[in-house]
Amino acid sequence: MAESETRTPWIIRTYAGFGDAEQSNRRYRENLAHGQRGLSVAFDLPTQNGYDADHQMAAGEIGGTGVSISHVGDMETLFKEIDLGTINTSMTINATAVWLYALYIAVADKRGVPRAKLRGTTQNDLLKEFVARGTSIFDPAVSLRLTTDLITFAAAETPLWNPMNSCGYHYMESGASPAEEVGYAIGNAILILEAIRPALAADAFAGVVDRISFFINSGIELVPEIAKVRAYSQLWTELCRERYGVAAKWRAGCQVRSLTLTEQQPEVNIIRIAYQALPVVISASARVGALQLPGFREALGLPDPSEQILALRTQQVLMYETGVTDYPDIFEGSKVIEKATREIKDEARTVIAEMEKIGYAGCIPWIALRLTSALVKWRQQIESKEKLVVGVNAFRGEVGAFSGAARVRAEDAVTPARVAQRIAEVEKWKETRDNDAVARALADLESAAVVGANLVPPSIRLAQAGGTTGEWTRALEEALGARYQPPLGSEIKDAPPLRLPRAPKRMRVLLAKSGLDGHVNAVKLLAFACREAGMEVVYTGLKQTPAMIVAAAIQEDVDLIGISSLSGSHLWIAREVQRGLRESGGGDIPIIMGGIIPEADQPLLRECGCRHVFTPKDGDVGAIVQAMIDTVLARAA
Repeated sequence: MAESETRTPWIIRTYAGFGDAEQSNRRYRENLAHGQRGLSVAFDLPTQNGYDADHQMAAGEIGGTGVSISHVGDMETLFKEIDLGTINTSMTINATAVWLYALYIAVADKRGVPRAKLRGTTQNDLLKEFVARGTSIFDPAVSLRLTTDLITFAAAETPLWNPMNSCGYHYMESGASPAEEVGYAIGNAILILEAIRPALAADAFAGVVDRISFFINSGIELVPEIAKVRAYSQLWTELCRERYGVAAKWRAGCQVRSLTLTEQQPEVNIIRIAYQALPVVISASARVGALQLPGFREALGLPDPSEQILALRTQQVLMYETGVTDYPDIFEGSKVIEKATREIKDEARTVIAEMEKIGYAGCIPWIALRLTSALVKWRQQIESKEKLVVGVNAFRGEVGAFSGAARVRAEDAVTPARVAQRIAEVEKWKETRDNDAVARALADLESAAVVGANLVPPSIRLAQAGGTTGEWTRALEEALGARYQPPLGSEIKDAPPLRLPRAPKRMRVLLAKSGLDGHVNAVKLLAFACREAGMEVVYTGLKQTPAMIVAAAIQEDVDLIGISSLSGSHLWIAREVQRGLRESGGGDIPIIMGGIIPEADQPLLRECGCRHVFTPKDGDVGAIVQAMIDTVLARAA
């Protein structure tokens, strides 16, 4: 049987995007040629956070963790030679979801592709951004409005499009149990639907309910994860029927749990990824509609083409060789699976009820604190060896098959010259477009924001006029309010104890999330540990520039600066912070840095003045805290 004739019970995707639109388009077409059946677009952090490449906040971040997209010309290039009428496109975008959707619509309209034929998904879930991922822009009320505007518009104009992925993925990455992941994700979807419901007629609302989708996580614990997927499917359809009288279909995409991928013995991650993919496809009654798998060296850096092809082949073996799709539901009637499913559903219903009680904004600090407690518990279980992790706290020693770091092809490299070219291109776009048309479209967008109109139509008009990501964001900031900083949620009181040293004297440490990366798990855990060790913690929030870090360090008279960086901009950050400290008279303040930092960059960071460099293999929080204490004491000596 030819490959094109075989059954494809789920869409095979690879999460991809880097550099500029031309580079990412090349990768997309290569992946499609290798047998991928859908696209999953990763946008860079400036795009996710509402900045153009020529903005100072984008420095060091352009094209690093995704593709840089500012205007409709970029979107046209991104999908060059790709038929929007047949491809299924998932866009992992949240705070700027309305804008990226508008750009996609603008390209489809220009190509003459009917909106009713467009298939894909915008993640468009801000609740999990506030508590787990960190790429929120606006306050909860504005964010909720943007989410609901996109959902209601898309349900009418692009009926085959999933306008929201209620995302459980990052909750599990941040320590949530299977039941909590289900509860938070479905609870968020319910809160969104209740916000939309009063404004729509019954038939229109039913259409909205049926297009809500989910993006879930899949971990290594096979029985709980199989039960979790079944609980997701059953609970969602039950709630839609009970509450709304809608026979909704459970729609879900999935990526397996990146947090479990280790820097130690990276070859073992290949096995982990394959096992983690199994729960979400093995149960015929609860199978995800799309699956994407990470590169096995994710704990060391972004994947190269060979890693993405290996992830693709893992899915193809699962789909075409294992025979998992040849049978009806093999778990129906299983006492073990059905009991575990009921328990997850019952606990998830309790979570949902609490979320409805406290409301959308109230869920932010509530979930954030619960996730911190879960992270501390997870770390304590690894320390005590209640949980065994191969290569980390058991069966240590390298495998020896690992061939080194990812190999970046010359055409894929995000070089300083390529970044400079990208910035110049954005500046040229702004100079050569019809700026009067852009000004009119921006005025229309601001007016719609003020009067409470749906923001998608004026966003599409701005996209068609040649507006940019940064201009769209600034217009909404001016009309609806400034940027919002969610709480860290690290000040918990009921977490299990960790093995930690005690600071022998008063110590004040600044913990900083530099750049636009919003992953806060490591900072939350370290902030908790430092407080437990008797330190005073200064946390200035997400998206701190090097200048902001320096200013806070000097003003707060800190003894040490700890910087978390997971976006690949660590060298630039370290150099800029060190330069700023010297110029401000704080050159003796020691710096430590942690994150996804390739081994080759670690000596360069030390040359920049970093006293310690921590990566995912440094999982002993107590040892990190002790290194901080020793560094402060050495400075005072």
